[in-house]
Amino acid sequence: MGNCGGGMTEEDKRNRELELMMRQEKERDAQKLKLLLLGAGESGKSTLFKQMKILYSSAHGFTDDEKKTYVSTIHQNIYSDMRELLKVAKDSGELDGVKNQDAVAEFDTWDKKIAMKGEQRDVLLSLWEDPVIVNLWENRGEKKIQVQDALEYNMDNIERITKEGFLPTVPDILRSRVRTTGVVEDHFTMDGREFEMYDVGGQRNERRKWIHSFENVTSVIFVAAISEYNQVLFEDQRQNRQDEAITLFGQQLKNEYFLSTPFILFLNKKDLFREKLGKIPFSTQERNSDFEGPHCDTGKTYNTDGTDKEFEACYSAACEYLKALYLNQQRYAPGRNPVSAQVYAHFTNSTDSDNIKNIMNSCKDIILRLELEIAGLLN
Repeated sequence: MGNCGGGMTEEDKRNRELELMMRQEKERDAQKLKLLLLGAGESGKSTLFKQMKILYSSAHGFTDDEKKTYVSTIHQNIYSDMRELLKVAKDSGELDGVKNQDAVAEFDTWDKKIAMKGEQRDVLLSLWEDPVIVNLWENRGEKKIQVQDALEYNMDNIERITKEGFLPTVPDILRSRVRTTGVVEDHFTMDGREFEMYDVGGQRNERRKWIHSFENVTSVIFVAAISEYNQVLFEDQRQNRQDEAITLFGQQLKNEYFLSTPFILFLNKKDLFREKLGKIPFSTQERNSDFEGPHCDTGKTYNTDGTDKEFEACYSAACEYLKALYLNQQRYAPGRNPVSAQVYAHFTNSTDSDNIKNIMNSCKDIILRLELEIAGLLN
């Protein structure tokens, strides 16, 4: 017999409650902003991801226990970078020219898991200050040496980093490096609005995994390191990093999953770009050959603090040239939606929390405005 009076069974009630919960969850999910971080390896994507944790997570940063997990990473970063410099010195026949051969021999007994203390500090400082290593470091881009830019920062802070009980600071953590593999996801809240961010590996062998992160993305944040104009890929020393990043950006603009998705272009590492521009030619026969200048005179010493008018003219022109190289990629992506799939470019320093906070607030406003425009609520 059926239910008298059309009453609901307990199973009907449970099904209705489940449907209501699923509908509410779907509505909440639709309100979330989903941001996908893309870019080539070592562009600063993961540093930006850490900044988001500092600025917008419920914890607003890292607990002491989380900070402790970065100690070994920082020590390994220093070891790996110094090992690479010594390897290049050996391969080029320059290692015998290092003054403190005892330091070379001592370093050769270490492995990447070494816990660095006072003894290791003295060895590292002796090597770091040697003219052979100084020359390799200063010419690392031209010599295609694969070391992190953070090595100089770490060596400037080596006394503190090798002290007993060392607890990494936020700047230490931002500059630490572990290659991203696969997809890393986290959830944040900005001005009461929930959003999810996905960080994916940037090396070529990781990019095939990006396909799993494309569905229903609100915006793509593409990160490109403008300081790498004279560097080559870690995975392919024949390929210039700047060229690789521009090509990759163009490919993603044409990606079928992103034809209606806005892009926020972070032209990153502007601080390192300023430091490098006056020392290493921006335009040569091999790179940026059509840049019309003004050009920095690499034989001069410039003030890069914003007070040197000659340098600032060179810097501004080079920045605009690079920005145009990326934005011009839109010409080769005619299938993009002209309303929703706009590109917004910002010059950034992902280790500067204030800079990233200001830009992310601007990005949030852009994304929300686009949502309203697409919904027809704004002209």
